[in-house]
Amino acid sequence: MSILDQATRVAATSLRACYRSHGIVAGNHHFTDYWARDGYFAALGALTIGDQEIVSKMVKLFFSYQKPSGQLPYRVMNGPMLSLSKYLGHPTYYKAPHPTYHLRGFGQPIFDGTTLSVLFAALLHETQYLPQIKLALKYLESREKHGLLWDGPMAEWNDAVWKWGNLLYSNIIYWYVYDQLARWQSKSNSPWSTLLSTKRDEIADSLRSRLWNGQFFADWHDYKRQDYFYPFGNCLAIAWGLTTKAETASILNECLHLAHDFTLETNSPKYPWWRIDPLHHLAGMGDYQNQHLLWWQPVSSYLAALYQSNQLDTAQLVAKQIQHKITRDQTIYEVYTRDGQPVKRFNYTAEHPFAWASGMILWALAYNKPHAKK
Repeated sequence: MSILDQATRVAATSLRACYRSHGIVAGNHHFTDYWARDGYFAALGALTIGDQEIVSKMVKLFFSYQKPSGQLPYRVMNGPMLSLSKYLGHPTYYKAPHPTYHLRGFGQPIFDGTTLSVLFAALLHETQYLPQIKLALKYLESREKHGLLWDGPMAEWNDAVWKWGNLLYSNIIYWYVYDQLARWQSKSNSPWSTLLSTKRDEIADSLRSRLWNGQFFADWHDYKRQDYFYPFGNCLAIAWGLTTKAETASILNECLHLAHDFTLETNSPKYPWWRIDPLHHLAGMGDYQNQHLLWWQPVSSYLAALYQSNQLDTAQLVAKQIQHKITRDQTIYEVYTRDGQPVKRFNYTAEHPFAWASGMILWALAYNKPHAKK
């Protein structure tokens, strides 16, 4: 068996270990909820290995909790969040799932449950959700500012960091939603597809005017453009087809400077200490999403971007690094220390298997195959 086959088998086993009756949970120990961002990015891998049914179940779950406003939850909780036993690896469960729409249940609204649910309904061509999709799009348009979604603090994947406004993470997904909807509807509803394409192009223009700094898309724009380099969002922009040839080359050149061990740094430069959520500092996890620890998300999107831009030699080198890491560990963890070991502290142990990373690795390793380019 080739090393690619071995790595693919490990990643598929890790991903499928997170399948549940209603979709894909983030993990099996302390991340046992249906998080939209974790489950849907994992779903890229599920589609790659032919597990369409589990993705369809997840889309059904999230749309079943859509509000009259059009908003969908960003997390459907299987158990209480503030539970010590959960973080010690022994979660308790509700009798029925509880949807969550706002940060920590009471903060600002979170948008990626809405955008990602619409995206995967489009990828699966789930026509029964078209009325709900249109309602969701109206809700999202109501949350725009400067032609892009406007997020409150800690409203994205990098949710340990105080950043708000027009976020790259949120808006590259937003752009891709309209791109895939337009493609899906091009044969069945040409007039609507044209409107969707126009909106997609307007979002692209806004992304460039608000976030492009001449070298890469900035991490976010609040009262000014914040020129942190965020590989995950930038490489998704390449992999999903937003960037021009010149933009692609510039972003990939930036990525070369951030390689570390088997992956890339999460951001550059480091965020200042005051931008990190005080609760993370108190928990001894102030380094969680700020360049100190190593994650799979940057390198998986980087590999897909390399394949998309036809940089096959570099892509093969990166793929080999990923494959060797996975076959050595024989599972896929959430987060690693600087020496490549899974995080294991008195107060926090890296989740494993970790659905998000497992799915994105499968998607990235197969990205040079036509069926994986979605």
